[in-house]
Amino acid sequence: MKKIILVCAFVGGLVSGAFAQGDRLTRGERTEKTPEQRAEIRTKRMQESLSLNNDQYQKVLAINLEQEKKREEFRKAERERMMANRQQFKANHDAAMKSYENVLTPEQMTKFKEEAKKRRAEMKDKRRGKRR
Repeated sequence: MKKIILVCAFVGGLVSGAFAQGDRLTRGERTEKTPEQRAEIRTKRMQESLSLNNDQYQKVLAINLEQEKKREEFRKAERERMMANRQQFKANHDAAMKSYENVLTPEQMTKFKEEAKKRRAEMKDKRRGKRR
């Protein structure tokens, strides 16, 4: 009897975990909101929690909209900076690979590239392990 209860509890835990995963996945499928939408959401939350009147709501909405537009500009600048850094890193990497090709034999270069693939796969596995 104890085994049956234990098995039922285990299966129940697995099923509820699967449903929780499904919820998380559907929540993760969100679209990018505009600054106006984000400001509206934030202002509505503030209205509910702080009991804002209509005049306060409009003023707070204007403040939140201004803040969200600034955040959007910052995000855009940050994305551009990251892309520039990525391009610079790739150029540096390509230059290093050409230098290695001038020094290493073809067999050594093949082995070097295989080891690099293994290291990338290991790092990818480590990152996946941390997320779970």
